[in-house]
Amino acid sequence: MSRISRRDFLERSLKLAGLTGFGGARLRELARLGFIENAPAGPSSDRGTDKAGGDRFFGAQTHFGQFRTDVDDVLGLIKGAGIGWIRDEVYWSEVEKEKGIFKFPPAYDHYLRAAQSRGIQVLLILDFSNSLYSVSEKHAPAADPERRAFARYCREAVEHCTPLGVRHYEIWNEPNASTFWKPQPDPEGYARLLETAYPAVKEADPGATVIGCSTAGVDLDFIGRVIRAGGSRFMDAVSLHPYCQPLPPEHRLLTDMAKLTRLVPEKPLWVTEFGYPTHSGAAGVNEEAQANYLVRAFLLARTFPSIARFFWYDFQNDGEDSDEGEFNFGLIRMNRTPKPAYEACRRMASLVGDLTPAELRVEGDTYILPFGEGQTSLFAVWRLGGAQSTEIPCARGQWRIIERDGESRDVDVSGSALTIEVSEKPRYIVPVKSRTRPNAGHCR
Repeated sequence: MSRISRRDFLERSLKLAGLTGFGGARLRELARLGFIENAPAGPSSDRGTDKAGGDRFFGAQTHFGQFRTDVDDVLGLIKGAGIGWIRDEVYWSEVEKEKGIFKFPPAYDHYLRAAQSRGIQVLLILDFSNSLYSVSEKHAPAADPERRAFARYCREAVEHCTPLGVRHYEIWNEPNASTFWKPQPDPEGYARLLETAYPAVKEADPGATVIGCSTAGVDLDFIGRVIRAGGSRFMDAVSLHPYCQPLPPEHRLLTDMAKLTRLVPEKPLWVTEFGYPTHSGAAGVNEEAQANYLVRAFLLARTFPSIARFFWYDFQNDGEDSDEGEFNFGLIRMNRTPKPAYEACRRMASLVGDLTPAELRVEGDTYILPFGEGQTSLFAVWRLGGAQSTEIPCARGQWRIIERDGESRDVDVSGSALTIEVSEKPRYIVPVKSRTRPNAGHCR
């Protein structure tokens, strides 16, 4: 596979992304353009060490800000899965119930301290409105007095949460959706909110990272209007929620990222929601597919240089109704029993960890992603459609084939390749003597 400059890659991938549809052939061609971890240009994704001292890439949404009572048990499972981040909220309406008086509920401090004590970093969403200043919680701050009040809340929240280990903040959630920004989305209004909130966050913590946009889907029109209104000066990174269920992540994840990078080439990208619900209705997938898609989405995201963080939505189911999509995005069920995706995540974290991805290769419908600098220390492989035998370019010696859920077997390679069956279910191939890294266990 040829290696190309990032500029050429973006030009060619965007040309593809602009065509009608996102079929497998176009995605395969996009992959062939060369997703290289050490691409020479574009924004720094800051994957190595962030301002909070972390070295993690993968996170999960939690809802501890909604006063869940099983915080410690769930955080233990998050830690056990090798997930290094959570994304959660400190609602404005819960911390300012009288004008100008800020009181943070003990439950908020508890979950932030509990995450900090486990070495789990927190991306905190600062939202929504407050009925002391607006018509309702979901009515966006539309006038200067409301925006100034929101900025005071941001400053107070950052001052309160910085000692609890929080250094990353997202301004609002899905402001391009009328569900969260009433009466209707207003990108210019959102840009004005960023302009007011950003300096308030930086005043409280000059080293904080402020993340903006947080769009439902890949809303290039909304993000473009925010940028044209001056909003890019008031965010350090751009976030989005590029859901594509029930279609697999190969359908459009990388083409979506390419389009957004062209729009905001100077900003790191944070995918702060992505996932698949396992409900029985439309757009739902079965639990096996969810587990496969989680691993494949993570691996694809790791190949894209601009993506700084990738959050799964969400970690725990939000209800018991198997027919309700919103209740069934979790890696674990409401009662904390794991779905197959939980073990798939844990296995992926323990194997991939902080390894550096090389160039993604696509051969027909087969995806081969080597990891390691210089000498390959791991291959991740999968295929769209039915199972098929594939040659993996393994050096002579003993290799271990590890299934998505952890089962393994050793094989001897006498030539220059290993022939194995590849399917929708990802597999890992590692040299037998290489998997002794003491720092394995967290997805960075």
